[in-house]
Amino acid sequence: MSDSPAGEEQIGQVIRRLRKERGLTQADLAAGVGRSRSLIQQIENGTRIPPQDVREHLSSLLGEALSAPDTEDADRASNDLRMQFNVLLGKDPDAVARGMAIAQNLIDAAAIPEQYFPLREIAERQLEQAEEVLVQVPSGNAQVREWNTVHDWLTVLRCARTSVRAIHTADLGTITGDVGDEYLEEILRLARTGVSVRRLYVVDAIEDVFAYGIGLWRQARAGVDAGLVDRRFAPNAPSMLVVDNGYVVRGDYDFSRRERTATRFSTLKHDIQFAIRGFDKLDSFRTTGKLVEINNIVRQPELAGYQHLDEKGQGLFRAALRRAWEQAGSDSETGGGGR
Repeated sequence: MSDSPAGEEQIGQVIRRLRKERGLTQADLAAGVGRSRSLIQQIENGTRIPPQDVREHLSSLLGEALSAPDTEDADRASNDLRMQFNVLLGKDPDAVARGMAIAQNLIDAAAIPEQYFPLREIAERQLEQAEEVLVQVPSGNAQVREWNTVHDWLTVLRCARTSVRAIHTADLGTITGDVGDEYLEEILRLARTGVSVRRLYVVDAIEDVFAYGIGLWRQARAGVDAGLVDRRFAPNAPSMLVVDNGYVVRGDYDFSRRERTATRFSTLKHDIQFAIRGFDKLDSFRTTGKLVEINNIVRQPELAGYQHLDEKGQGLFRAALRRAWEQAGSDSETGGGGR
């Protein structure tokens, strides 16, 4: 008979309690595990410890894992997992099969090369968010946090060592707030440490930019090459982030709702090359005067002396943005080239 701490049920006592709670007889258990009734009686009396195979069958039959206190920790953990699996298998085989597939994917992800670690981190974070909702379902009430991939884009951004190219096509209001501020600070840090950072924003109207004006100013002052493009000139431009020619993040965009619906993360060379070509095509608008270059505006004499924008400086900056925006639109309508 195995030892157990004072006040803790021994395995025989647990089996007897569970059997009675489920309205089963000792004969029912014996038939269910393919053993004699006398063995079940001895187990319940504490004179016999059920062997591993019997304990696993009893666990499945009673719907509760029956651990073995007389085994080593590693063996006990393995045995307990196997019994829990059998218990769940008896309740919902389809759910168990799905759980097994997820477990296999987790094991496969743990063996990936180091350069893919950010992708695994993103997947695990999304899985944790799904688990938070899933555990609430039995209560009949689930609180779902707003799904936001900015954290995931930030995971890839932090891998940058040499270059960053980015296109932002959603409402600029979506990149403000705590997460957006964290993303901006990382952009500034990279630029200040010598990483080449180039960002293009596709917007509907210059007024849409004003709420994010300080962010644009800070980027230009930090050395980020930033530009604005009227959505009329690039209606199908996707949101994207290319880091070190080694990662690409690409947003699937619902143009009718003006929002991103999904994000794809890739390290595949053809995906990266395709994204770079898309960025370069949009960036080429500067040669035809269709791109408003923030850095040129910041260097204008009336603004060059500002280290930080006060209320007057913000007014000057907005006025300069508006003039450049209107000039870009005028150039396009008249077929003008460079400025």
